[in-house]
Amino acid sequence: MSIPAMRRNARQLSSDQTIEILEQGTFGVLSTVDMEGQPYGVPLNYVFHQGVIYFHCAKDGYKLMNLSQNSRVSFCVVVQSTLLPEQFSTDYVSAIVFGTARQIKGQEKVDALRLLIRHLAPNQIDQGEDTISTQAEHTAVVKIVIDHLSGKSRKQEK
Repeated sequence: MSIPAMRRNARQLSSDQTIEILEQGTFGVLSTVDMEGQPYGVPLNYVFHQGVIYFHCAKDGYKLMNLSQNSRVSFCVVVQSTLLPEQFSTDYVSAIVFGTARQIKGQEKVDALRLLIRHLAPNQIDQGEDTISTQAEHTAVVKIVIDHLSGKSRKQEK
């Protein structure tokens, strides 16, 4: 995979800083492409664990249809954003991931659902376990294996 160098490389974050963004974040935008080349970006919750991203969704839908045709994805997370209208700019901290996505099944799926609950609803572990036991079969879980990641930050100069 050939990803162009970041144009504003002074704003580029290290791999460790980028991983911190992915660990901290709870919400990102998944971008896929359909059979006709139409891009599709969809916001969703996720968890980053041991170098991969997991998210859950319905078992049918546009994103899964796209993934079945083309597993290559981009995923963007913004953990901080402050509009600076007087400068016509924005302070931000963000990460972009390129990788491949596929549905997972069995114990890996259950484990990923548990990770999602711990990350997104840490005070609801027991209720989450109950939901997994009754709803997991009606839920798809997708794993994104990361091929490339980059982070970028702009902080207002004081």
